[in-house]
Amino acid sequence: METLKKKLEDFEKQINENTKEEDLQTLFEKLAPAFLYGGYIQVRNDYKVYIRTVEFYFHSEKTNGVHDPIVYHRNNRYIEGDVPFFPLMSIHAHASGFDITFENKEKQYRASALIRAYEIWDISRKNYIVYDKTIQKFRDFKENDNVINGQSTYLYDFLNGFNKKSVCWVNEKTNQTIVAKQTHRKGVFESTKPNIYEPKEVDGQKIKDNRQWSFTRQENIRQ
Repeated sequence: METLKKKLEDFEKQINENTKEEDLQTLFEKLAPAFLYGGYIQVRNDYKVYIRTVEFYFHSEKTNGVHDPIVYHRNNRYIEGDVPFFPLMSIHAHASGFDITFENKEKQYRASALIRAYEIWDISRKNYIVYDKTIQKFRDFKENDNVINGQSTYLYDFLNGFNKKSVCWVNEKTNQTIVAKQTHRKGVFESTKPNIYEPKEVDGQKIKDNRQWSFTRQENIRQ
């Protein structure tokens, strides 16, 4: 079994100065199964977070590269000037939730996988936990619940406070075989500028970014 890290290293090798959006589409299609079927994020010895929907983001810091200015961790977004590149497979917390990053300093690009939807398995209780909007807390899964947590921002609340050594990726091959559903990313719009996220509008309506960089596992993980 090829690990997620190996898949990300292979992705790096494929990126060059001639990489286009259509090339990234193909690379993300190959990469998505590693996130959806190839393991989970372990939180100490307490929880396993399985990715249900992964959204990819890619922004070149070069003028002639592929631009995706909605990316959080990039030059001139929150800090004036350049910001350091994350090591491969860093877990990045931000306003929209959690990313697993795969940036490259030499090739000058930022790349990340946002955990858009997920399932959380409580190891000691041997049960899933789900977010209950009524009480605004995570609680034990009940018979009529949807096991999928679709609020990426709530994952930030859930994982906040655990140190980095307590949150890590674990490779685990599953038996899932259904091809992931592919679509556009949620709440992402075309930008009028390559390095500043400024949603483009036509007749007062924001124009959706239709890059098909979101992938969803259609099967439940079987414990």
